[in-house]
Amino acid sequence: MSTVEGIGAAPGRALGRVHRLEAEAAPVPHRTIAPEEVEAEVRRFEQARAAARERLEALKTETGDRFGPYDAGMFEAQMLMVDDPMIEEGTLAYIRENYLAAERAFDLQMLEHRVRLLDSGKTMEIDRLSDLHDVRHRVLSTLLDLPEPEIPEGDEPLILVARDLPPSLAARLDAARVVGFVTERGSRAGHSVLIAKSLGIPAVVGVTAALEALPHGCRALIDGRTGRIVCDPDEPEIEAFRRGVVRLEARRERLVEASPERPTRTADEVEVTIQANVDRPDEVARARTLGAAGVGLFRSEFLVIGHREIPSEAEQYEAYRMAVEAFPDREVVLRTFDLGGDKFPMFLEMPREENPYLGWRAIRVCLDLPDLFLNQLRAAVRASAHGDLKILIPFVTSVDEIERTRALIGRVYDELGEAAPAGRVPLGIMVETPAAVELLDRIAPHVDFVSLGTNDLTQYVLAVDRGNAKLAAVFEPLHPALLAQYRRIVRACRTHDLPVGVCGELAGDPVGLAVLIGLGFRRFSISLSTLTEQREVARGVVAAELRKLVDGADWEDGAACRAEVAAYLEDRGVFEGDAARLSGE
Repeated sequence: MSTVEGIGAAPGRALGRVHRLEAEAAPVPHRTIAPEEVEAEVRRFEQARAAARERLEALKTETGDRFGPYDAGMFEAQMLMVDDPMIEEGTLAYIRENYLAAERAFDLQMLEHRVRLLDSGKTMEIDRLSDLHDVRHRVLSTLLDLPEPEIPEGDEPLILVARDLPPSLAARLDAARVVGFVTERGSRAGHSVLIAKSLGIPAVVGVTAALEALPHGCRALIDGRTGRIVCDPDEPEIEAFRRGVVRLEARRERLVEASPERPTRTADEVEVTIQANVDRPDEVARARTLGAAGVGLFRSEFLVIGHREIPSEAEQYEAYRMAVEAFPDREVVLRTFDLGGDKFPMFLEMPREENPYLGWRAIRVCLDLPDLFLNQLRAAVRASAHGDLKILIPFVTSVDEIERTRALIGRVYDELGEAAPAGRVPLGIMVETPAAVELLDRIAPHVDFVSLGTNDLTQYVLAVDRGNAKLAAVFEPLHPALLAQYRRIVRACRTHDLPVGVCGELAGDPVGLAVLIGLGFRRFSISLSTLTEQREVARGVVAAELRKLVDGADWEDGAACRAEVAAYLEDRGVFEGDAARLSGE
């Protein structure tokens, strides 16, 4: 048994047989042509482009039918790349001036385009490289008569392992056959990861030398939340996994029998609100089916990532209205564009930054680009007429950012005039920077609610890049320094009678949820894949006992916290025999 660490990208745990996937075209041989063959070679290239365009159009339709229009939109970027004038003209020049065969000419041009993306220094390059590799393979497959990568038939669950998983293959995955995937490249915001979340299968990215570390045919257990991969797990690991699957299914059945609408209460009758994190409006209906008490985090980046044009107000309004109407009696919290870091749209010329997570991102981008921001705010205000919609702004570090946002919202109401909905849409902030924690007493009078973002707060408090797999063990949201920050947030919000929730990944971790309940948090928003499990965790604990446990503890590190709280959950029968797994051992 051996362990490999990566970056958890899509939550969930899966056990399967490793299938190593060679999804990239083989090296292209150098071949020259005679001058009289040039025009025939040009025709070969144009025919390959046309075939690629036709196949991408078909994939877009198939993906739209299966997942909805937002996932299907990823293939628009690839079609634009196929028709990119720079790539086309460069390839034709290599054929006509250097007498290169079409496949060699195109391959060299794609290599140059790859270098341009890498040299740009933009973090979006990671996701665009995935599209580039997909387009390269698709055109070369036609020119060299190569088969498309396929998943072998059979009944045994598979874990795909690849340098990169092309979106075109991810969109065709059968979740009953492929139960998870691991890649060397990619990011949390990549197209294939978004599809994995839609399918409900775990994914781990950024695994150094994954193809070497995970031999073809070995059994692997992957955790898409922590990024931990166990190759050839021993029987205790496998048995713990199987028990977890059985328990999860039992919980789902109990929830169906008890009605998913039933409130979530701890064993001592403390009501806990469990809401859903969603990435697209078509996920809201599933959230309701699972018993979510609303949407605590509606990420709006689906409207801009992978798109070459700013989304129109009408397009945004329809998306937000759809989400609000799907939850007519519950709140939907819309987070404004959280751009930057690893999420940049193609229509923005982003500056090259050494530390993009500390740079031009989130509310900073929106306030610097008022046309982009006003479009979104107008759409959100109009959609609020259809239900309980709230606006949440990310990455706040000052009161000024809140006041400027409120001024823009006021401008929207003035422009809408009589068409504006009655009452002002509530405005909240993500508390995910140390500055926001320090200033919370000053910020409180300017906002209607706050939401704790544990992912970024952990990154900034501990000075650890959460996208660096080598630092996975250091990224610990239960570190004593973070627990102190959480306590301060709860105290400040109680002092100012300010509603507070948690929408970071810590709330989707059984131990994390228990600790947060002990600290006094009562509202949580978590991913769809863990929502059912976490509702049952909340029902199995005693809030008063957790408060006593957390208040009386003086943990030296996150591991000590996890071990003690995991043991408590085991004693309560919430996770029988699973204390080691819950504590991360």
